[in-house]
Amino acid sequence: MTTRPLHAFASLTAVSALVVGGLAATATASYSAIGDNCPDAYDTSTLAPGQPVTGLTTVEGTTPEEFHGVYLRTIQNGIGPGMDLPVFKMEDSRITKSDGSIDAGIWAGMSGSPVYDDATGDLIGAVSYGFSNSPSDIAGVTPATYMYDLKNPKYNAATAAPAPASKSAIASLQSASEGEASLGQPRMLRPKKQVSGAPADIANKQAKRSPSLQSKSSYKKSGFVDAIGQSSAPVNYPIVVGGNLATTFSYGEVTTAAVGTVTAICAGKVIGFGHPDEFSGKSNETFHGASTVTIQPDAFGSYKLANVGTVKGVINQDRLQGILGTIGQSHSPINVHSTSTGLGDTKESTTKVSVPFALSYVVATQVAGDAIAVLNQYGAGESLMTWTITYTREGTPFPQTFERTQRYSTSQYFPEDVAYEAASDVEALLSNQFEKVKITDVEIESELSPDYRKYKIASAQYKSGATWKTVENGGVIKTKRGATVDLRLKLKAPVDSDAAPENLDFAWKMSTRATKSGTLNLAGQSFDDYYDEEFGEEFVDEEEGDVYEPESLDELLDLLLTQPRQDDLTAYLRYRKLGGGVGESFREIRAPGIVSGNYTIRFAYKK
Repeated sequence: MTTRPLHAFASLTAVSALVVGGLAATATASYSAIGDNCPDAYDTSTLAPGQPVTGLTTVEGTTPEEFHGVYLRTIQNGIGPGMDLPVFKMEDSRITKSDGSIDAGIWAGMSGSPVYDDATGDLIGAVSYGFSNSPSDIAGVTPATYMYDLKNPKYNAATAAPAPASKSAIASLQSASEGEASLGQPRMLRPKKQVSGAPADIANKQAKRSPSLQSKSSYKKSGFVDAIGQSSAPVNYPIVVGGNLATTFSYGEVTTAAVGTVTAICAGKVIGFGHPDEFSGKSNETFHGASTVTIQPDAFGSYKLANVGTVKGVINQDRLQGILGTIGQSHSPINVHSTSTGLGDTKESTTKVSVPFALSYVVATQVAGDAIAVLNQYGAGESLMTWTITYTREGTPFPQTFERTQRYSTSQYFPEDVAYEAASDVEALLSNQFEKVKITDVEIESELSPDYRKYKIASAQYKSGATWKTVENGGVIKTKRGATVDLRLKLKAPVDSDAAPENLDFAWKMSTRATKSGTLNLAGQSFDDYYDEEFGEEFVDEEEGDVYEPESLDELLDLLLTQPRQDDLTAYLRYRKLGGGVGESFREIRAPGIVSGNYTIRFAYKK
């Protein structure tokens, strides 16, 4: 037999008191107001089989309702060494139907639902573990005594930034053995994060491309689901005992959230879930109120759908026995703002990012979501996009900006691919090994078109008098040193491109010191799709295949800024010089769209 924490699913919050009828209300109403003490923790060692209990949870809207149950027995060390796991049989609140048959079972998002002793009204703990992927009425309850330890001052002693759980800790949480007395550590059911702002399949692909998110968010590999909503003007949903408690990496256009339940509110602190969210220890996620849409029954684990509301505070502790946050605590989120125009419409999107390691993921997901929203298609597309990153660096008190522009066009998967480079630049800055960089703002402007417009170099011409003459790839043009040669590239579109043929005219003045011969190499800068690539930058010499490794932040910034645009042709001329040696000159020539292919023109110099 294995145990598993319940799914945690997402939404946002507000503060108010809750008064409902019945025993649970008697036990909890005086503790729902902010500033009151936590309810007394029940001594779970005195539980007796068949002992009745009452809990609070929220199956619709924001108003908690009662559910009931009886104690079965306790799994020794069921949560972890020295942490026992009492087990209960529950009913009502979508766990069971009115006839007692299983409905949704112990559903994900119920994590944190407080359970009280009927006789004393003391808090036994929080529903937080299940024992089957299929709907079941059996629940593991994390004792309140363990959850209250989250307030222990020892956890505030360290000043280090939040770190992901170690591999050994995760492995320990996932391990399980047979037998009641030797069950060992419970197996965590990784909480699925819900996402808004882009379809979940797009969000998941962007998440897999983010090294920071993958390395620092241990439970994201299970993926995101479309199960939350976030309005442009979030509602001030209440945070109450038994009500919804959402934690977020980001909120706004791209909301990534996990929704569980509030276990207790005391002295301005919110305690919930009864198991970790990310198991980061110290945390800087935000938390919010939420409104339940419905409970979705599922043969592989039922779960809550919810709408997310306004920010209520910051999660300070994220540990094995639950999470703890401070109501009203301020935070300084990273602002991601995008303006996208296309098909006569303009869309503005804003996301606030609470944890920096999610920033590149959010940028990519927001850009992809904007492309889908404006173009209303998932296939072809074109964009001229500029992104500006505002940041501060070590030893420099004043903010600096980094700006880059790129043109994109693909015949398929356009929303995914258009987001790649902006997110990669963000990832490169945040993960650089030279200096601490703090990004405060990312601004993105995009001009979008539903067409796939791509060119390739078909042929080249040069002007002789008033006539344009064709020069073959690798062919020779005779000219004088110091002369200006008028050149024309004939651009045509691949068969699947919507672009019309174009002429690209430019002139090249030869050096007065050129002699004998020279070679002009023209190269389109259209690159292949980055569908399977991680965010981050690699700088490669295409001719030699060598990878450049920057040696400072300044060098990294220079390399990023010198990346060519896909609608540029690079033109590189090498020629022999009078008196010996080799001369060279380089230009970038702007084309009407992205260009692929190479063309070589040779020059023979006359005196």
